[in-house]
Amino acid sequence: MQTLVIANPAAKHGESAQLLPAIEQLLQNLSHNTVHTESMGHATELAEHAGDYDLVVACGGDGTVHEVLNGLMRIPKSERPALGVLPTGSGNDTRRTLGIPADLTQAALLLGTGERKCFDVGVCNGIYFNNSFAAGLDAKVTAKAVEYKVTTKRSGLWLYLTALLHVLFHELDSFDLRINFDGGPQESHDTLIVAVTHGRTYGGGFVITPDALPDDGLFDVCMIDPFSLPEALVRLPFLIVGKHTRMKPVHMSRHTSVTIECDSPMPAQIDGEVLLDRRYEIMMLPGAIECVVPRGTRRD
Repeated sequence: MQTLVIANPAAKHGESAQLLPAIEQLLQNLSHNTVHTESMGHATELAEHAGDYDLVVACGGDGTVHEVLNGLMRIPKSERPALGVLPTGSGNDTRRTLGIPADLTQAALLLGTGERKCFDVGVCNGIYFNNSFAAGLDAKVTAKAVEYKVTTKRSGLWLYLTALLHVLFHELDSFDLRINFDGGPQESHDTLIVAVTHGRTYGGGFVITPDALPDDGLFDVCMIDPFSLPEALVRLPFLIVGKHTRMKPVHMSRHTSVTIECDSPMPAQIDGEVLLDRRYEIMMLPGAIECVVPRGTRRD
């Protein structure tokens, strides 16, 4: 088995670079080559040309995994390497979705001892994702988190929570959009958030779709109606732990495709990467990527 490790030294404010020598020690019994990314998009380029490998490992955060996935999806499925993850980033929601241990030593050992399972992949406007897409207020939070990541050096759930509180206090605006599910009739909605996910969490641990499964061929969709700032602050703790699904302003459903339209450009995020467009076409690709995960995978 030939393995390519694509490592992002810049992940988690550069802390990932300090871990790379230890990672090489952990992988000494695994036949592999390691390459370091040098700029945004480099991981996609490296993965796209990794068809001769059996396994490609994304070493970094969710952004690194997102780039590696998009590179692998450009390889024909019959020749596509499996995807492995070494979580050294800030949020690491993808490792939660796949059930990969947070402990780096255990995650490294898993590459040689785990099993291979097929997981779903979503595609939005030609961009692939393996955890989440969200439009509306959530994308404002993601954009603010990108800023705060640099200015405050925070990471994970604390970073996202700080950004969320800023947006709630300063940019709590809803969006008038048109949406249709599974090719059905288009409906108009005034909404704060539309989240379309494979995984249970985003934003470093917010349990937005607590019943989501990454291999059932369906997106879990969470739509949240507008509410006031006091209501938002009261409901926020329930949203963090996934106890919001039965609240009146929250609408949960499952679908294989979603189309969202807005008269003006609407912010969105896809695996934590910021987008801005008037139309988003989201489709499910069931079982499109093989991943190395623990045997008898569980999700935390």
